[in-house]
Amino acid sequence: MYKEFLEKVRAAGTIVIFGHKNPDGDSLGSALALKHLIKDNIGTDATVLYDGNLPIFLDFLPGRGDAIYVGKLQKTDFDLCIMVDVGSERQIDEAQKKVFDAAKDTIKIDHHITHDIDAKLNIVDSVKASTTQIVFGLACELGWKISTDVATNIMTGLIHDTGGFSHEVNGDVMRVAAELLDIGIDMKYIRNGLRISTKDDIMGQAYSLMNAEFYYGGRLAVATVPNRYYKKLDSGETPILGYLQRIKGVEFTAVLKEAHTSGMIGISLRSKTVPVRPVAEIFGGGGHDFASGCRINNTTLSQAKEIIVAEFEGM
Repeated sequence: MYKEFLEKVRAAGTIVIFGHKNPDGDSLGSALALKHLIKDNIGTDATVLYDGNLPIFLDFLPGRGDAIYVGKLQKTDFDLCIMVDVGSERQIDEAQKKVFDAAKDTIKIDHHITHDIDAKLNIVDSVKASTTQIVFGLACELGWKISTDVATNIMTGLIHDTGGFSHEVNGDVMRVAAELLDIGIDMKYIRNGLRISTKDDIMGQAYSLMNAEFYYGGRLAVATVPNRYYKKLDSGETPILGYLQRIKGVEFTAVLKEAHTSGMIGISLRSKTVPVRPVAEIFGGGGHDFASGCRINNTTLSQAKEIIVAEFEGM
């Protein structure tokens, strides 16, 4: 698998890398880490694409300024397309899919349990806490040089997808974190970067938290984000989920987002000890056992809330 990856990268004159829509720390961190790794060890300068909102708390990532919005891409016929941190085709838009389909060769690197889109080479390990962890293992297996820029991007993905090392954590995760620290990354720099936000973002979070509702004796916390606030949530729903999970007695958290005015409600689910992935899968979603997502179409926030709350009955 690693040998085949190396052969494909070496054979490609042009390479494009992208993750899922509305990139998070793991998606963009994986893409930028691969860009640096390939440039430093193979010499090819890969193009990193993104689609959707690119939050300011990721501005500190090395190479962030080189990422290109997919709508401004001048070409689509790359020799190799590497897709990272994409568990389902619904996580990429038509423009990204067009780039993927037009590439002469394709590689997918991912850590999600559920997936419905494959490349010619799939490097998928659902045991890993983040896609950046897989990228780190890949670089180590190939004996590649890992710079502090690469390590910074990899650590950001680990921090994001473990909730700051609060879930999906095991000995392997902490050993990788220790090795990244040994490379010389600046944890204070990363932490400070991840804490940056906008006034509108904080106000949107505050609105959603103030209007959160609790069910089943307080075990389920549900926050809704109307479209007028969703458009201002630069950091997405992750902080809202984090605050709700800190409440004593809360086991499950759900954030419902009116992402569009067309009736599509995005849903993010988290839990502490009981898997929520089965709930997400009911609606065609998926993810990890304790961190999953889905969406319900042709509905309103209040209707979607009723549907989701009902699914948690008995849990």
